[in-house]
Amino acid sequence: MKFNDYDIPQPNWRKDLEYGKKGESLISDFLVDISSGSFEVKSDRYRNGRMAVETQQQPGAHGTWIDSGINVTKAKWWVYQYALDGAFHVIAVDRLKRYLRSNTDKFNEGTKRMFAAGSDNPAKGFLIFPEDVLDMLTNQKYDA
Repeated sequence: MKFNDYDIPQPNWRKDLEYGKKGESLISDFLVDISSGSFEVKSDRYRNGRMAVETQQQPGAHGTWIDSGINVTKAKWWVYQYALDGAFHVIAVDRLKRYLRSNTDKFNEGTKRMFAAGSDNPAKGFLIFPEDVLDMLTNQKYDA
């Protein structure tokens, strides 16, 4: 595959070095956070490529809905596991929240889904589809 000037700009050693240093710093901070337990892990049990993001639950299946999941986590990193043998995404909780807030047409009270309906602990939240996960991970508009 041949790249042209529109695909990859001319190299700039100083800018590339600065960018690389920022990446190293991010990963270093990430490893410290992970080793201190500042992460939350969710799983795609049904292997459909959709990321479920819980926002509320109803303990005991009666009474009031209370905030849960992304609304109450103190974790810095959200780990979404797509397969038990090592397929997962890791995303900063702040970035995930920016993504949800930036897409109110898709993610609002009216678009919440019910999870585990009929169980003793039903939950509500959002389903992020595979193409939207890629947008969340790569689109600059969700950068801090």
